[in-house]
Amino acid sequence: MRLRHLGYACLNTTLGTQSRTVRLANLRTETVIPVVVQNLGDVLAALRWNVAHDLRFFRVSSDLIPFGPLDVFPFDWAEAFDWQFREIRRLVKAEGLRVTSHPGQYTVLNSPRPEVVTASVEELDFQARVLKLMGGDTMTLHVGGAYGDKPAALDRFAQNLGRLSDDARARLAIENDDTTYTLAETVGLAERTGLPVIVDLFHHVLNPSGETADEGLLDLLDRAQATWGKRVPKLHLSSHKPGTRTGHADFLDMDDVDRLVGLMEQVGPPDAPYDLMLEAKAKERAVLEVRHYLETGERPDRPIPMETVAEAG
Repeated sequence: MRLRHLGYACLNTTLGTQSRTVRLANLRTETVIPVVVQNLGDVLAALRWNVAHDLRFFRVSSDLIPFGPLDVFPFDWAEAFDWQFREIRRLVKAEGLRVTSHPGQYTVLNSPRPEVVTASVEELDFQARVLKLMGGDTMTLHVGGAYGDKPAALDRFAQNLGRLSDDARARLAIENDDTTYTLAETVGLAERTGLPVIVDLFHHVLNPSGETADEGLLDLLDRAQATWGKRVPKLHLSSHKPGTRTGHADFLDMDDVDRLVGLMEQVGPPDAPYDLMLEAKAKERAVLEVRHYLETGERPDRPIPMETVAEAG
């Protein structure tokens, strides 16, 4: 398979975009409107910047509309901000952009607590609606917890899928994680439920399916990409931040890039495309650096880490 698009998540550090919120106690029309207008405006600005730099893959924040799924939200947000959604959607369609999202860690579809599942279903339905209004296509979700009984937890996940709206189910994809559900377990659940799998290679290294990360990996990659059918698969890649177990580095280690690209060259039809989301703190700067490396073979002069700059400031 061949790499089509590189992407980054949520924030553009060059533009200084951010995801703003309000406190639930202050959730009133006059407080929430400027926050949402600014958040959606930042999405549009980031997408325009991406187009100008030929970057066509972007993950939007899951916090664009604070408390949007809750009944206490003071008005119909989809109608109120339709003018902004339409502008984003037009750009996405005109430029062939791929827009995705990743609901947060508290969205747990396989929880044994009914109230958590209900809230998770509402959140996924809400996120799917936001994504649809933007012309987006994929929501990423981790399988969840094991709760002392993985088979039962996997069964609950499969059963609770039936509670999702058609739009949410159609956009949902599951990702292997770094502590609980391995790539093999995630692929098995995907084959059982018909969901696509987002392979996170860093998570797989931390939480391998076999004795080593290499054991059976090509077969798992083949199976994972098959879950997408005719859709373009999406993968995640990050590099390890020294001094942490699971932290993402500011930029990508080009050895990690070489490894993933080399693996994917052995998977599926040679001309079939895939998209790669880079989960790096340097966001768009990390993407541009990786693209330059892939185009020229020139390894970057490592910039000063962002955390070092922050500490010095």
